[in-house]
Amino acid sequence: MAAWWFVAGESKVLVSFTIPLEIRNVPKGLTMTNKPEREVEVRLSGPSSLLSGMRPSEISAGVDVTAAHAGRQYFTLDDRAVKVPPGIKMQRIFPPSIEVILDRTERRAVPVSARIGGGAAVRRRIVKVEIDPPSVEVEALPEEFSRMPVVYTEEVVPGRTESAYSAIARVETREAHAKIVGNPDVRVKIQFRK
Repeated sequence: MAAWWFVAGESKVLVSFTIPLEIRNVPKGLTMTNKPEREVEVRLSGPSSLLSGMRPSEISAGVDVTAAHAGRQYFTLDDRAVKVPPGIKMQRIFPPSIEVILDRTERRAVPVSARIGGGAAVRRRIVKVEIDPPSVEVEALPEEFSRMPVVYTEEVVPGRTESAYSAIARVETREAHAKIVGNPDVRVKIQFRK
């Protein structure tokens, strides 16, 4: 979205854009637990010839939190946070700062369980389900692990129910800050009653 102001003389104008804000480089072992502003409004000035054809995609705004620590902190948004094409100046950014709350995460191996679809008739014929690997490494907030004794695969619907069926399935996490470390795919082998 853009709004225009014409300044004394036609040559120089002010234009305002709403653009996405990227939060970069969250330190290892930490996760962001609040939802800071993800859009900022920037007011730019420059020659109308440069600003008239400008698109929001030519501007970017980002905050580098490499030096952040666990807890609540505020990051100032200034002209270093905003990249604009040459010949254009940033006049203002709103909001002028954002709050970021970071909490420590842990990594643990969590067992994987397969979600098998296809209805009760299919499930009744199953003799054995093997998952390879049987667990995956998960990074999450410590309290999330208590709600996550196992992680489940996406639904696997066997294409046939004679002897054995094998498929690659993605492991999913339902907790807000939990993520699979490394490859989220496992092989699910299902053996059916003869």
